Amino acid sequence: MQPKKDTCYRGETAETRAWKAAEVEQENKQLKQRIAELENILCSAPVHIVTINPDGEITYVNHFPHQFYNSIVGKNVRDFVSAEDGEVLSEAIDKTLQQDELQQVWVRSIASNTIHQTRYAPLKTIDGQKCIVGVTFDATPQQEVVYALQESKEKIEAELNESDERFRIMVDTTPVPVVISDMETGQVLSGNHALAKAFDSPYETLREQITGEFYADPAQRQALLERVANNVPIRGMTMKLKTASGKVWWAAVYLDRITFAGRTALLACFLDISVRKQREEEILRDRRALRRLLDTNERDRRLIAYEIHDGVVQDMTGALMFMQTGLSLVPSDTDGHQELQRGTQFLSNSIGEIRRLLNGLRPLSLEQGGVIAALDDLVTRMTEEEFIVDFEHDVQFDRLAPSLEMAIYRTVQEGVNNSRKHSEASRALVTIKQDDKTILLQVADKGRGFDPGKVDPRRCGLSGIHERASLLGGTAQIESSPGNGTTILVSLPLGDFIDTD
Repeated sequence: MQPKKDTCYRGETAETRAWKAAEVEQENKQLKQRIAELENILCSAPVHIVTINPDGEITYVNHFPHQFYNSIVGKNVRDFVSAEDGEVLSEAIDKTLQQDELQQVWVRSIASNTIHQTRYAPLKTIDGQKCIVGVTFDATPQQEVVYALQESKEKIEAELNESDERFRIMVDTTPVPVVISDMETGQVLSGNHALAKAFDSPYETLREQITGEFYADPAQRQALLERVANNVPIRGMTMKLKTASGKVWWAAVYLDRITFAGRTALLACFLDISVRKQREEEILRDRRALRRLLDTNERDRRLIAYEIHDGVVQDMTGALMFMQTGLSLVPSDTDGHQELQRGTQFLSNSIGEIRRLLNGLRPLSLEQGGVIAALDDLVTRMTEEEFIVDFEHDVQFDRLAPSLEMAIYRTVQEGVNNSRKHSEASRALVTIKQDDKTILLQVADKGRGFDPGKVDPRRCGLSGIHERASLLGGTAQIESSPGNGTTILVSLPLGDFIDTD
C-alpha cells in the first residue's frame, strides 16, 4: 500500500530549489546546444543569410569573418551596391514589408563585381517587431548566361527591326506594285505606293480595297487561288487588270502564299507588261499579215503552175505531137529531116524541163493529196538502194494552208538531201506529229555528223530551214556533233494554218 500523500504545504525546501535549479541548468544547456547547432547550420549554409530591419540595416549575417563582423552589422544593404541597385533593394524591402510576400532581385556587388540573387521574406521577432530575413548567393555564372542571351536577343531584335525597316523602305520605294492580301476574303492587308498608283487608289485607303476588284475578270483571282491551293507556282502569269477608273492594263503576276500577322495571306507582285503586250499584238498582226501574204504567194504560184500547165505546156505538147507525126511522114534522106528531128527533141526536152519547174513551184502530189501524201511520195522517190528513208506520221489534220504545207515539204526535202549527200549514213528517219496546235517535224540520221558552228554561212540549206520556221512563227533546231549523227527539229504552230476549204 502506498503511503498517504502529505497535503500540508510546508514551504519550498532546499531540495526543491536544487531540483529546479538542476532543471533550469539542463534547459539552458540544451538551449545553448540548439543555438550552437543552429549557428553551425547557418554558418555552414552555402549562401549568405541576413536579417534586416525596416530601414535596411543589417542586424545579423552568417557568413563573415568574426573580426570584421561588427563592421558589417549595422550597415545598410545599399552600401554594398551601386546607387541604381540600391534603389532596387529598397523597393524590394518596402514590398516585402507592405505586401508580406517574398521578393526576388538581382544586384551587382561593388566589392567583388559579382552578380547576386537576393530573396527577401517577412519575419516577425519574438516581441512582434517586423523585420526581414534575406538569402543572398552568387548567381554570376547563371546571370551572365541570362545577360548574354538577353544581349543576343536584343541584338537579333535590333537586326530584325533593321531588316524589316530596310525591307519596308525597299517595298515602299520599288516601282513594282506589291500587295499582301487575306487569302480567303482578298482584303488588302498591306501595299506599297506603286500599288496605289497602278490602280488609281489613294495610298491611305488601300486597306479598304479587295484584290478581287483589281482583276478585269474577278474569276481570274479564283483561278489563281486554285493553283496556289494545288501548290502550283505562279510566276509571270499574264493577267488583265483594271484601275479604279476602269482603265485596263496587262501585268505579269507573281504570287506566293505566306503567313502575315498570324493569318494565311497572299503576297503578289504585278509587273506592268502593257507595252510588251502591245508589241506582241503588233507582231502577231504582222505575222498574220505575213501568213496571208505567204498563202497568197502560194496560191499565185499554184495559179501560175495551172496556167503554164494548162496553156503553154498543152500547146507545146500538141506542137510536139504534130511535129512527131510530120517527122514520121518525111523520109529520113529528105533534106531538113535531121534538123526537124533535132527540133522535135529540143521541144520534148523543153516540155520536160517546164514540167520539172512546175513541180518545183508546186509539187503535183502536194497539190492533189496534201502534205502527208506529198511527203510519202517524196521519201519514196528519194529512197535508193544504198539509202533508205523511213517515214512516220501521227496527225489529225487533212489539209493545211498552202504556205505551211510548202514549208514542211521543203524542210523535209532539204533535210533528207543533206543526209543523203553528206552524212555517209545508210538510213534517215522522217517523223511528223501533231501536238494539239503544234506540228513537230524531225529529220534524223546516224551519220558522221558535223559541227554546226563551223558550217559555211554561204550554204543556204540549213539557214533556209531556220528562216522558213521563223516566218511561220515556229522554231528550228539543228543538233549534231562529229560522229553522233544529225537531227533537225522543227516546231510550227498550226494557228490559222489549218485549211478549211
